[in-house]
Amino acid sequence: MSELINKPARDENFRHNLLTNVSLLALLGYLGAPQGALAASSDETPPVLWIELGGQFERAVSTNEIFAPPFLEKTPMVDRNPIIAAQALSPYSIGGEAKITFEPTQTDWVLSASVLYGRSNSARHLHQQTHLPYVKLVFFEQIPPQPANQIYGDGQTNSSETHYVLDFQAGKDVGLGLFGANGKSIFSAGVRYAQFASSSDASLHARPEYKLGALHSRYFYISSQRPHLGYRSYDKFRHTYAASFAAKRNSQAVGPTVSWDASVPMAGRDSTTSLTMDWGVNAAILFGRQHTEVHHQTNGRYYARTGANKYHQIHYSSYAHPPVHQTRSRTVVIPNVGGFAGVSLKWPNAKVSLGYRGDFFFGALDNGIDAKHETNENFYGPFASISFGF
Repeated sequence: MSELINKPARDENFRHNLLTNVSLLALLGYLGAPQGALAASSDETPPVLWIELGGQFERAVSTNEIFAPPFLEKTPMVDRNPIIAAQALSPYSIGGEAKITFEPTQTDWVLSASVLYGRSNSARHLHQQTHLPYVKLVFFEQIPPQPANQIYGDGQTNSSETHYVLDFQAGKDVGLGLFGANGKSIFSAGVRYAQFASSSDASLHARPEYKLGALHSRYFYISSQRPHLGYRSYDKFRHTYAASFAAKRNSQAVGPTVSWDASVPMAGRDSTTSLTMDWGVNAAILFGRQHTEVHHQTNGRYYARTGANKYHQIHYSSYAHPPVHQTRSRTVVIPNVGGFAGVSLKWPNAKVSLGYRGDFFFGALDNGIDAKHETNENFYGPFASISFGF
C-alpha cells in the first residue's frame, strides 16, 4: 500500500522538475537573444518598394509669336483684337505623374524612376464687327441705307501642347541630423529626359475697308415743280482678306540632373501616423534637338461697284501670296531648375501628399514663324499624390 502512495508522488515530482528546467532554458534563450532580433520581432519591417500616383494642375507659361499677315496693319484696332487674341495659348496644363522608389533594407540608398505628363488644349473663335456710320447727304438731306456687308475681324484657332519629364535617380540619405532623428535629407543624382511638343493652326479673316463713294440718282418729272425719284445708288469699294497658318514644334533633350529632397516630422509618431513637411529643389542641364515646321498663306479680294443702278459696273480682283513653308532643326542646350514644397500624412505603408511645384525649362521650344524665336516652357501649380509601400 505504501508503494502505491510513493509512486504517484515520485511521478508528480518528475513532472515538476521537467517544467522547471524547460522554463529556465526558455528564459536563458530569451536573455541571450540579440536585441536587434527582439526589436525586429516587435516592429514591422519598413517597406522597401513605394509606388506613388498623383496629378497636377499647373499654370503653363509659353509665349508664341503672333502670326500677323500684312492686312493686319490696315485693320482698325477694334477689329484687329480678335485676330490677335484668338492665337493665345491655353494658360493652364493638367496631367498626371507616377513614381517607383526602391529603398534597400539596412542601407541609406534610395533608387527611383518617375514620369510626369502634362497636356493643354485650346479652341477659340473670336469675331468683332464694326457698324459703318450713316452717310448724310448734304443736298437731299436724306439718310441712305447702310451696306449689307460691314467691317469685321475674325479669328478661329486650335492649339495643343504636351510635355513629358522622365527621371532615373540614385540618392542617399546623408543623415546629417539637421532635422532631428526622424528627419530625412536625400541627395540624388541621375538622368533626366524631357520632351515638349506643340501644334497650332489658325484661320484669320478681315474686312478692314468698306467705303461708300459717289451718289447716283435719277429723277422723273411728273411736272416741272414735282420731281419723282426713280432710283438712287452709291459707289461701293471693299477689301476682304483671309490667311491660314499651321505649325508643329518639338523638342527632345536628355542630360544629368541633381536634386535634394528633405522631410521633417511636424506631429505624430513616425512608427504609426505622422504629419511631415516636405520640400526639395532640382537642377538639370539637357542636351537635345529642336524641330519646327511652319506653313502660312495669305490672299485677298477687291470689289468695286460704280455707276448708276441701270449702268453700274463691277470690278472684281483677287490675289494669293505664294505659300510659305519653313522647316528648322538645330541642336540646343536647355537649362532646367525646379522645386516643390508640401505636407504629407504618413502611415507605415501609405502616404498622402499635397503641395506646390514649379519647373522651368529655358529656351525649350522654337515658337518663331519665319525666323527662330526661343521661348521658355514654365509650369507651376498645385499637385496631389498618394503612395503605397510594399
